Amino acid sequence: MTYRRSILSAAIVTCLGVAVHAHAQDAQPTGTQATDLDTVVVTGIRGSIEKALDAKRDAATHVEVVTAEDIGKLPAKNVADTLRQLPGVNIASSSASEGGFDEADRVSLRGTNPSLTQTLVNGHTIGTGDWFVLSQVGNVGRSVSYSLYPSEIVDRVVVHKTSEAKLVEGGTAGSVNIITRRPLQFAEPLTIQGSIGAVHSDLPGDTKPQLDALLNWRNDEGTAGFLVQVFNEQRSLRRDGQEVVGGYGTIAEFEADGVTRTPVATSNPDLVGVLYPNLIGAALFE
Repeated sequence: MTYRRSILSAAIVTCLGVAVHAHAQDAQPTGTQATDLDTVVVTGIRGSIEKALDAKRDAATHVEVVTAEDIGKLPAKNVADTLRQLPGVNIASSSASEGGFDEADRVSLRGTNPSLTQTLVNGHTIGTGDWFVLSQVGNVGRSVSYSLYPSEIVDRVVVHKTSEAKLVEGGTAGSVNIITRRPLQFAEPLTIQGSIGAVHSDLPGDTKPQLDALLNWRNDEGTAGFLVQVFNEQRSLRRDGQEVVGGYGTIAEFEADGVTRTPVATSNPDLVGVLYPNLIGAALFE
């Protein structure tokens, strides 16, 4: 009796072991399939950095690249403010000597004048006019106002620090190529995007609207598409300051005849040779 019970117990244990082993084999493929990944898609800020590094790695010359994470999501609202994070790139808030304002407006490379930097849009040269008269005579060149380009239109910005045959000639210090969005690069066949905002300026005490709308369509094959984008951005600027329009002169010791002493030299001999400002004024710009 004891011998038969031992045989029966061994048979039951063997059957349970086979059943557990078979169940483990059946469950193993399901677990393996759950961990199999065909592709890994990186998005967000890390994805934009990866895209910029790929473009920089694939370039044949020395370039710096900034890409947008999404529509209108450059690292800064102003394109020039975005570029100042790159090595060798400088920005300025004015084109000549009209004084600084609240937003970055000009881009220069390696500390040179902004007029030596060629600015391109999708590889095509552009030009802008400046309101200040000294910008027309003292800074004539390739300088472009970056206040004309909102971040919503930008896909990436490529700064070429060395020349290439495919680039438009004219960038003495380098070229900045602003690349806009293309219809076929969108992931979805239909994309509708819009944004509304406002910018408040403390000194003028005014608030201006910021509007943007985008409609993009492409076919399923990715061979045809169109993109329509409209935007409206306004700014209120004000600058209070003092200026010396006429430059500086030197207190002379003698009059034009070289013999007669000037009244200042006669009354205050210690002031001879001292510089004095001409045409001092208080400036209010709005």
